[in-house]
Amino acid sequence: MLSGLALLLLSGLCQGTFGLGYKQYKPFSWEVFWLVYNVMCIATSVLFVFITAPKWYFAFFSIPAIYFLIPLLCGMMWGLSAIGFSKGISMIGMSMVYGLSMGISTVVGSVVPMWMNNSFPKGIAAFFLWCGLGFAILGVLIIAAAGIIREHSNNFSKIGITLSILSGLGSGAMNIGFNAFNVIKEQYKIIGYTRYYSVSAAQWLPILLGGCITGGVYCFISAFKKKSFSSFKKDGAIHRCIVLFCVSIVWYLALFLYGCAEKNLGEFGSGIGWILFNALSLAVSSAIGLKTGEWENKKARKYLLIGSGSLVLSWGMLVFV
Repeated sequence: MLSGLALLLLSGLCQGTFGLGYKQYKPFSWEVFWLVYNVMCIATSVLFVFITAPKWYFAFFSIPAIYFLIPLLCGMMWGLSAIGFSKGISMIGMSMVYGLSMGISTVVGSVVPMWMNNSFPKGIAAFFLWCGLGFAILGVLIIAAAGIIREHSNNFSKIGITLSILSGLGSGAMNIGFNAFNVIKEQYKIIGYTRYYSVSAAQWLPILLGGCITGGVYCFISAFKKKSFSSFKKDGAIHRCIVLFCVSIVWYLALFLYGCAEKNLGEFGSGIGWILFNALSLAVSSAIGLKTGEWENKKARKYLLIGSGSLVLSWGMLVFV
């Protein structure tokens, strides 16, 4: 249990910080930036699968195709919504995008897997689960409200808010797909891979493949129409690619470590783990938003609302622990 919580803390730190890499994408156009990032993300995912289980393909090829359907569909949904996440950060900032996105993701990504597995807790455990979920959601709403107040004069805020909401749905779908691909665990066991980190890397692969293909195709078509591939020739392109590679690793580590934590959190790991994962990442991203000046000249509101939101999130995590 303690090892699961430690892994969850690390995953939340990674999830809360990787968005810094989205705040600047020059000299690339946005569609080229996102295309490169998608390629690097799927490359990182495949690399981790190879490292953790060199003979992974024996397990994958023995699984009936129908078992890949839900993970791929969830991944495709995430791939489209991730575009909104990226654009939303450039419009309304990290703290607000994370607040709205993580709030919706918390509900969708925790409740649906428990419903799919028919694993809702009963008795006192159910009380603590729903109390914790309620506290976490309340904290998310408070922090999101702070962002809305901050952005009331921004012409792009409505678009940014809409994209953030869609991003939350897609992010929640990722955990649904992850949970749906549990079949890989038994197949890995047959070929001798029983370590939780091997299973975590394998479970994420079809989801990320579906998402990166969807996002990559969209960006490739967009870049082709706008003739923006020429941005590869601009000064700073190599530097931006290196930055994106680092961002892709941090982002993947967030998911990979969450998957490892979920295996160590017991019966309700897929539900409770996802709630804490989102709560931690939101707290980290909100702190970064303060540090990077997203709340400049809004001191009274930012400290009241961010402080209150962080307090409620903390209570939510304590209830679960």
